[in-house]
Amino acid sequence: MSKPRKILLAGASDYLRGLVDGAADEFPDVELEVFPSAQPQALNGKAVACDVLVVEVDGSDLTESALRVFNVTPQRKVIAAARNADPEDVRRMFRAGAADVLTSPYSQEALRAAFAEIFRQSQQEEASGRVVSIIGASGGAGVTTVALNLAAMAGSLQTKRRSPARTNAAVLDLDLQFGDADLALNLEPRSTVIDLLQAEQRFDGHFLEGAMTEHSSGLKLLAAPSKVVPMDALSPAFASKIVAQSAKLHPYTFVDLPHSVTDWSLAILRESSLLVLVAPPTVQGAVGARRLLQAMEEAHVSTPVLFVLNKVAGMVDAFEKPARISKTLNRAVDAVLTLDPTAGRAFDRGVLLAEAFPKAKITRELRALASKIEPAFSKAESGQHVLTGVAA
Repeated sequence: MSKPRKILLAGASDYLRGLVDGAADEFPDVELEVFPSAQPQALNGKAVACDVLVVEVDGSDLTESALRVFNVTPQRKVIAAARNADPEDVRRMFRAGAADVLTSPYSQEALRAAFAEIFRQSQQEEASGRVVSIIGASGGAGVTTVALNLAAMAGSLQTKRRSPARTNAAVLDLDLQFGDADLALNLEPRSTVIDLLQAEQRFDGHFLEGAMTEHSSGLKLLAAPSKVVPMDALSPAFASKIVAQSAKLHPYTFVDLPHSVTDWSLAILRESSLLVLVAPPTVQGAVGARRLLQAMEEAHVSTPVLFVLNKVAGMVDAFEKPARISKTLNRAVDAVLTLDPTAGRAFDRGVLLAEAFPKAKITRELRALASKIEPAFSKAESGQHVLTGVAA
């Protein structure tokens, strides 16, 4: 089932809305959403999630703040419908990042042509790789261990026919304040997310490749900053651009997200093929999972979810806690991972579980979880619900 393309119309008059509505009708599988404000800070993640953003602006009042609206999407996909605009105003809008500028009086034909061009470019640039976001329902949920080992295992599942010892997966450690995936892999990265933030205007796929550090397994890591960085240092548009570029370069991209919800993390979740939600089997874990799922629902994020309980101790808990938490959340538990000291030992040694403890129970459980990723993609694309039952 193909995902509908979305046109977001912001700050527009009823007259322009009628023209956009008529132009959009010419394209199959297109949805039109109307938003009252064209202010960049108000649009935020909504702009990232759309395929085309149409904003109506006054060319005679183009402040620097107003011009920022043309850079709220990861690619050039903003169309300006400009009143009172002279040639210099039009040039300023193009320089600010507009994909097209239509001056009044507007026409339905011009809008249709602008939509067609952006849709064509988006189809050519569409990423082929899968994006799996991983987020914890609370601190200490073990997200980084799960992310790194799933990335290595999922990548090897796809490449085992050709090269069983290597993986083509990438991990983006976007926990800006406490990310430690580099320590878990015993790597000393020369570049981190900081380098990307400092080079946002010239960032592309080649820059991302150069900023990533390769592990002996073939896993590629974009490391988190080595110091605390404000959570708002990353914008929704740039976060989406980083993930999109990684998806073009790798068949799998795993995004290690902080367990706090931000505009940019919601933007990444919207564009992910799958979310792995990791929670400890505690009251805090269940409450955190419920809050996160509610936040996604309120933000209209419909990404399929694999719900994982991690650090489950003992056989009794392995049967009772998944059922209890599933009933509390009215959501199935898809996998249960054992509280296993080998996970901590592997992390401290900077090695993957499959390398250090290939026969450990936690390693077998992670392989079983990795084997569910491809079926989850297939179910999501066919319109089925990913969650099917409570795992024992």
